[in-house]
Amino acid sequence: MKTNHWSIPLVLTFIYFGFALVFPIHAEMFTGLIRILLLSFAALCSLLLWVSYIVWSRRGALSLSGLLLIGLLLPLIICGIPAAVLSYRSWHVRDLDARIKKEAVVIAIEDEEVLTERGNPIGVRVRYEVRYPRGAEALISQLPPANLSSAPLPYAKGFWVLRNEIHALNATDYSLSSDIVPDFMPPTVRFGIKPGAPESREAASCFQWLGGPSEREAVLNASPQAFRIYISEPEYSSPTRRSYSLRRFYEGALKDGARECSG
Repeated sequence: MKTNHWSIPLVLTFIYFGFALVFPIHAEMFTGLIRILLLSFAALCSLLLWVSYIVWSRRGALSLSGLLLIGLLLPLIICGIPAAVLSYRSWHVRDLDARIKKEAVVIAIEDEEVLTERGNPIGVRVRYEVRYPRGAEALISQLPPANLSSAPLPYAKGFWVLRNEIHALNATDYSLSSDIVPDFMPPTVRFGIKPGAPESREAASCFQWLGGPSEREAVLNASPQAFRIYISEPEYSSPTRRSYSLRRFYEGALKDGARECSG
């Protein structure tokens, strides 16, 4: 005698919809959308479960344990397939990203002074071109800017990237430019705050001597020097072609309104 297990898919259907209705949602902004998605998921699981029950029960091959197994696996399968696809796509993107960066090469680089709108020098502009044989449209906006380092003393402090620009020259070559200033520059310089702007407070135009008077003296007495350019992606390091004077950058900032706020 064939046993009718219609109560099993009915109970599982109630469980699916019950979960969708009582599942806690903390993101109030998306509560309605998430609830609709959960209910749609419950409806899909229920539909597939009832279709399986009808088809297999007509063949007389559906057991109680088999029906329960199907009911438990359906949500996992429905969630697992998209998750597996997304995981594969994510892995593929990471692998492609790594290969693109590995093949990239700096094909040209030059440096010059960064001038303010008034024509005063305050830092170094690094211009360089990078070739990506596979193209790099998907990752170019994520590339970190070039930066500078100065070692050893007198100035072994950091630098601040003022702005970074990226332009495609063709399908494989890209032009990048980084404007870099010493980190003793005042916030009005580093953050592009114009003197007199509402957010420009009195202290914002002050030089930032984190090392105190000794750092200021080191900067003012430093001879012109070549800094070291470093680029992390693609990996590259070389000295600047020109020598630059930190004192000249300091005086350029003074002419643009920067000032000393300590002794």
